[in-house]
This record gives sequence, structure tokens and C-alpha cells, in this order.
Amino acid sequence: MLRVRPVHYTSRMHEYKELLTALGLAVTADYGTWMEFDAGHGRLAVHAMPAGPDDGVTSLGFEARDLEEFRRRTEEAGTRAEPFSADHGGSVKVTSPEGTVFLVDRANEAAEPHDADPSLTVAAVWTTTELPTAAKVLADIGARRPSAARAGGRNESGHVDWDLTDVGRVDFAAKNGGIITVQQGAAAGIALGFEYDGGLEVLRDRLASAGIQARLAEDDAGARVLFVPDPDAAGGATSAGGRNISIREATAPRA
Repeated sequence: MLRVRPVHYTSRMHEYKELLTALGLAVTADYGTWMEFDAGHGRLAVHAMPAGPDDGVTSLGFEARDLEEFRRRTEEAGTRAEPFSADHGGSVKVTSPEGTVFLVDRANEAAEPHDADPSLTVAAVWTTTELPTAAKVLADIGARRPSAARAGGRNESGHVDWDLTDVGRVDFAAKNGGIITVQQGAAAGIALGFEYDGGLEVLRDRLASAGIQARLAEDDAGARVLFVPDPDAAGGATSAGGRNISIREATAPRA
């Protein structure tokens, strides 16, 4: 199994909890300085961080049930994956050739049952200077393009067949929930985002009833997006990934 589970570091844990629960995520683990929130699809971890250079940073992250099997399959596919001892236990460290490093942790099977909004999906955004390289890493760890049946996939040798020459953004879905969007950019970075297929107006009104004013607009590609104020920006976090968290309108079924 593979589940998207980015980690967001913030000095404003309380504000993030209020926002995420208003969005429809459910608290499924609470260890004080570390909280996990489940959406209908995907999971998000929030880690307490003192004000400073790492405040407001989001890191890419995933969960897998069998870490050794995950590591073996990823290595065989051609991406570097090695055992790693993190503060919270054993993990697998994945290193992309373009320099991005992220952890894959053992799935939290003890997560509390929840009634998170089934229309909400965790959708992290990976901006990279080398889109084809990053896309191959995601394929190697077991993520798949939702439109893989139409857009192609792996050939028998394990190589990615997709022609990404003129593509600026590619979506990948994890089997056990969540989306990773990898996009071409001038500088590498990870941003927190979501997708919603229950009507953005419904979500906007729900946030308004919780005292959070979100703005509905279109992005550069003409897709409808709900822009939600980022609690880190209000707190002055030096590394906050923008003043808004983007929630895209879902246009296709997810794995």
C-alpha cells in the first residue's frame, strides 16, 4: 500500500487544527507536538516547530505498510531508497536524482476511526526543476497517474513511457489515498494543497461558518480553485509557502 502523507511544520498548531477540521479533515492521532489528520483520501501530519527558518515548511512524505518490501521494489525500479532511523522510528529515505529527499514511514494502523469529508483529498504539490526525473521517482515508489490507462505507463523494462517534453504538470495518485502533483518550476519546493469534488461553493460556505473567509477563483489554466488563508502567513512564518492554501476542484476520479 502507498498513502500520501506530507508533513507540515508550523509554530501555529492550534490555528492549523482549526483550519483543517473546518475543511473536513479528522484528527486520527495526537501526540502533542505531532498530529495526524485524515481526509477522505490521504493523510497529513502537522509537526510543532518554533518560529524560525523551518516554520511554515512542508515536506513530501508517504506511508507504506511493509517498509522493506517498499524499499526493495523502489530500488529495483531504479530510485535510491535506504533504511533510515528517524526520531519516530524506522523509515525509508528516498532520494531523487534532482536532490529532493523524503521519508516513507510505516503506516499508522492504530489511527483513530474517523468521519472525514469523503470529498476531500490531500494533494501535495512538488515543484521541481526536472519534471521527468521527479515523475519517474513517483512511478518508482508505486504512485500512478489517474489517467494511466489512457496516458501510458511502464513498459516491460520498467521505464516510464510518458512523453513529458511539453507537459508542465503531472498528477499522481497513491493506491491508499492522496495525490501528488509534480510541476516544472525554476526552484524546487513542496507545497500543501487539497482537491475537493463536493462543490467548492459548499466548502467555501462551510469555512465561512467557521469564520474563515476563502476566495473562489480560477488559476492560470482556467481550473476553479478555492484559496484559503494560510495560518503561517498570519503568523509571519519566514518559510510559509505562500499566503494561501489552494484547494482545486477535482475533475477526475482518484485511485
